[in-house]
Amino acid sequence: MSRDEEIKCSIEINNAIDFDFYKALFDPSRIEIIRYLAVFGAKNITEIAENLPQDRSVISRHLDLMHKFEIVSKTKIGRNIFYEVNSQMIFDKFKLTTDQLEKLLNSC
Repeated sequence: MSRDEEIKCSIEINNAIDFDFYKALFDPSRIEIIRYLAVFGAKNITEIAENLPQDRSVISRHLDLMHKFEIVSKTKIGRNIFYEVNSQMIFDKFKLTTDQLEKLLNSC
């Protein structure tokens, strides 16, 4: 493989992975939030903050970022916003990433 082909292959592999999504997903504090929501289901920020060590404002920022990447969904009921893990989206993202990487790695 020529140097140009190696560079092209490396760029394609890098592009196949949504690093911002995975960085948002695998942050230790966000993993705690995901674990909590996965076990207890949809919860509002007050319930989440009461059960985790981070301040409410920090949890709110984490939830906003996770919502941006569709890791969690949110539903407004009355004055409360309930968050829950968007597991199907996460599974779909993993599958897309592995499918793209498999195709690229087999062709590089």
